[in-house]
Amino acid sequence: MKRRLTLVLGLAAIAAAFFALNCLTPYYGDDYSYMFTYAADAPKERITSLYGLWLSQLNHYRVMNGRAIVHTLVQLFLMPEGKLLFNVCNTLVFMALGFAVYYAAYGTLRALRPLSLFAVYALVWLVLPDFGQSCLWLTGSINYMWTVFAALCFLLPYRADAAGRGRAWLRVPGMLLLGVLAGWSGENACIAAAVGVVLLLARRRLLGLGVRAWHWAGLAGFFAGAAALFLAPAQTLKADNMGGLGGLSTWISRIPSVSYHALKYLWLPLAIGLVLLALSTVQSRGKGFGYWLKKYSAAVIWLCAAVVSAYCMCAAPYFPERAWCAAAVFAAATLLAVRAELDLPARAVRLAPAAAAVIAAACAVTFALGARDLAATGAAVSARSASAAEQLAAGETELYLPAVCGYARCNCFTPDGDITSDQKSWQNKALATYFGAGSVNLID
Repeated sequence: MKRRLTLVLGLAAIAAAFFALNCLTPYYGDDYSYMFTYAADAPKERITSLYGLWLSQLNHYRVMNGRAIVHTLVQLFLMPEGKLLFNVCNTLVFMALGFAVYYAAYGTLRALRPLSLFAVYALVWLVLPDFGQSCLWLTGSINYMWTVFAALCFLLPYRADAAGRGRAWLRVPGMLLLGVLAGWSGENACIAAAVGVVLLLARRRLLGLGVRAWHWAGLAGFFAGAAALFLAPAQTLKADNMGGLGGLSTWISRIPSVSYHALKYLWLPLAIGLVLLALSTVQSRGKGFGYWLKKYSAAVIWLCAAVVSAYCMCAAPYFPERAWCAAAVFAAATLLAVRAELDLPARAVRLAPAAAAVIAAACAVTFALGARDLAATGAAVSARSASAAEQLAAGETELYLPAVCGYARCNCFTPDGDITSDQKSWQNKALATYFGAGSVNLID
């Protein structure tokens, strides 16, 4: 009873905190662009209907990028009055992501361990280098957090240790759909899922588990979705506009930079991982590598997915901090998967409540500071909108507005500000379209 009450109260507190941060997060950057149609030969008008959304995405797939499912959701939530619905849905996805990581580690949701589940949310909150853009910003969270969640949902049935004979007629279409969603998601989440599903199938063979028709259906859907993502006409155009993907030598030259940032951003899970690795080696001493590999096979797979999700970005022209979301989530799954198989020393068990209290305090303090920063940013956005309305009412078409900045990790706004001194930059143009002005000029 005590464990169940702890679980319910803890989940309620996490959901309430995350929802509050969503409500404090204003529109930012690409949100202003995606509010308006991408339809060919059409004026830049606000999308207000599903038909307008359909026309927008038809052309978006040709000229912007191949993430059609992702950006359909983005433009759907950016319709008028859609922000509150997004706040609710985004909170549900974040909470479900914690359960997905837990299942990835333990292979079951039975006899749920509250501290282990809460550790997932704490790791994601404390480790993600740009939590605001990865998990709270409307366009960013759907492009990153939601796509990692889709990849995990696709991989979890392959992780399940049950043979899965029942209800095959439901599993086949269900896995086909999950495969399409995971394949047609974000690029690094898709590539991580590809590596993960291959290794999970090999794990099933290693453990003597069966491979059913619905496993193959999932693979078929995944390859179809990945083809739709990577073979989109806009993918080549996008790469060319950013200077091209480069060749093998360029990709290799980016490895040191990715490695440096992996150490910079993921040092905490790496440090914990080394401790857990040492414990797993000690507890498997004398039983051979084969025993260790079978026992910790799930952890090895999630580690490979984390590494691949990071280093595949060597082929990308740039690697924004928000794109580390996949690596951080799979790293959390790795740590929890090792923990699931370990027999912790008695001293560690005794210290667990104290450690949990320290981590909870760290999360609470950083939440309070982040919420305060977001509130200040929201006030600045509101003041700027009021200034724009005053200038437009006075007959001005060239607006003079300040940039809005943010400083906390949970703030999607950056210290550099959201508009530039160049009125022809895409950020300034998007804001001008949103306000219905001719141009937006930066003032101090």
